[in-house]
Amino acid sequence: MRLACRMSAFVALFAATVSVAAMASPSIYLVPVGESRVYRLARPITRVAVGNPEVADYIILNPSELYLLGKQTGATNLIVWDQNGNFTSTPLQVSRNIHPIELMLKVVLPKESDIHIFAWGPALVLAGTVSDALAAETAYRLVKSYMGGTVQEVNPETTLVNSASGSGSAATTISGISSGSSAPASVPASAASASIPGVVNLLKVRDSQQVRLEVHIAEVSKSYLETLGLDWTQNAGNVNSLMTGFVSKATLELFFKNKNGNNVKVEATSKNGLIKILAEPTIVAMSGQEGYFLVGGKIYTPTVASNGSIDYVERTYGVGLRFTPIVLNAGRILLKVSPEVSEPNTVAPAGTTNNLPSFKVSYASTTVQMKEGENLVIGGLLRDKITEDIARVPLLGDIPILGALFRHTSKSSETTELIVVVRPTLVKASTTAPELPTDRFVLPTKKELFIDGKLEGSRGVK
Repeated sequence: MRLACRMSAFVALFAATVSVAAMASPSIYLVPVGESRVYRLARPITRVAVGNPEVADYIILNPSELYLLGKQTGATNLIVWDQNGNFTSTPLQVSRNIHPIELMLKVVLPKESDIHIFAWGPALVLAGTVSDALAAETAYRLVKSYMGGTVQEVNPETTLVNSASGSGSAATTISGISSGSSAPASVPASAASASIPGVVNLLKVRDSQQVRLEVHIAEVSKSYLETLGLDWTQNAGNVNSLMTGFVSKATLELFFKNKNGNNVKVEATSKNGLIKILAEPTIVAMSGQEGYFLVGGKIYTPTVASNGSIDYVERTYGVGLRFTPIVLNAGRILLKVSPEVSEPNTVAPAGTTNNLPSFKVSYASTTVQMKEGENLVIGGLLRDKITEDIARVPLLGDIPILGALFRHTSKSSETTELIVVVRPTLVKASTTAPELPTDRFVLPTKKELFIDGKLEGSRGVK
């Protein structure tokens, strides 16, 4: 029903626009191709000549009215003689008819009142401002189709979603479309690659296209280690046994200490560990541009180059996040977010003596559509690792009951859980300087530092 009303309004406006309008003698004659215009002249005329008859034609209706017909796009001149024999030469421009596409833009984008189309010869100039990249892409498609170019079958919003989730770069830019801060607005790459001659796109996005992402990253790692046994080292080798419950650790060490090259170590360990990592960064990125932060460090790993030399490759680790926002209409934000938590591990591969770096990594990547101010929770990144080792003396360790005296047992487990919460909002730059974390810091006086033991001084005291 709403679309039918809009189309009725489109037909009515189009019928009113194409009516012939009488105009005063202009400084340039503008006639759409395939249409006619009647110009009322200031002085009576007797004769008319057109520079290029293939561009336009004319009819003298009466000494004060001139009928012009646009035949093909181009530029020429019109010479007019008055009754006294004086003549004037005026430029004549025949361009495309822009009224149908102007009315269609008003029907499809009724809230975008600042879109302007100018015809100049065979070209159309699309200028003005729009509220978001989706409106810019829609306007460009309509003009492009009107000029005879091909457009994608899917709607512009679907194209934006597919471009964001299908490649590392969420969007590219159409030549000429930019935001109010002279940065390009995000539109699909297909539109830029399929642009046609004759369309000059100067649209700009006027509304705020900067997205602030508030991120909360929390990781909890719990570890548990328990070992129980006896390590007995001899000159001939190693013998492991378990003698707990029969003799004390001090008695064993006193009995076997440095006797005939023997070395006995009793191990009974129980250890619980807890590690918590929390990062709360806030970063700002323009629509269609990637934002990235990393709280961590860098490590360099050796690699063999093609010429046999040793080269070093940089590898970052820590708590990091990449995100690419695309601002849609009605306060909706298309967000591609990729959080990562990593830490280096040093291990010695079997058969080698060099310690090569490895990394423990928790990583996720997703593309969602959210409203401004909503929260997205990425959870369930759970890892549970359990390791159990039993070392025994051959034959003796397999004896029922007594075999426990000749075994060394260890058990370790580690559980890691990662949760990421992101919240996007549209922001604008502020002229008010924010408060810095160091603004409230006051250097302590010598008395406060050495006598009172304070690391910070009292405010108002220098």
